[in-house]
Amino acid sequence: MKSLYIKISITLFAFILLCLTQVACKSTKLNTTDITIQGRVTVLGTDSAPLGLTTVNIKNKWSWKDESLPVYGENKRVFVNRQGYYKINIEKGDTLVIIPNHVIYGRDISKYTFVNLDKSQTINVEITEDQIGYQKRIENNPVLAANITNHIKNVNPEQLVSISGTIKSKKTNQPLKNVDVGSGFNNNVLGLGTYHLTDNKGNFNLRIPKGNLCSIQALSPNAIRFIAQNDTIINLDL
Repeated sequence: MKSLYIKISITLFAFILLCLTQVACKSTKLNTTDITIQGRVTVLGTDSAPLGLTTVNIKNKWSWKDESLPVYGENKRVFVNRQGYYKINIEKGDTLVIIPNHVIYGRDISKYTFVNLDKSQTINVEITEDQIGYQKRIENNPVLAANITNHIKNVNPEQLVSISGTIKSKKTNQPLKNVDVGSGFNNNVLGLGTYHLTDNKGNFNLRIPKGNLCSIQALSPNAIRFIAQNDTIINLDL
């Protein structure tokens, strides 16, 4: 009886070990295409991170996409911290784009684009200042000047908050699809503002840095704007 017990125990142990080995192999196999890109983003000729918000976007990975509205949507991304450091996990062959604040540094992001990344590596990037362009953009535009000043002072890329909710029609009480909800002063890889659109049920959900300016129906004369300081649920009838 004791001998039988030992045989059963050995068999059971071997079976468990085999299962664990298979799981480990499967896990390893699933992660073979993952690589890590990290580094630091600074302003050319300085040891300082760019002002405003800088993102590291996966160009060919979208968190939302609708072929009928290609200018909308937001690339999956991470935010560069206040010291300029970033770290992101991607798949081999992905393209990364570093996108600094377009008001201060301009919209030319071609020189900050890295294609067909095939191994884990460190990529440090120096951002070129656009002082002349910046002055032209804020000249005679006190609202933009005030908003960008507040953005630089208050946005915290190291603390994200969740903005979510439902938007319905005031007349019909039915969900409104494709209402834009965006975060200010950051672009997608097309050089355009990033927007989330409400789904078929009127729902939206995005995570943005604390202190970021947000807008609902940004291009409308009746746009709703607010500063995101905490996790917030917004239910609206429009």
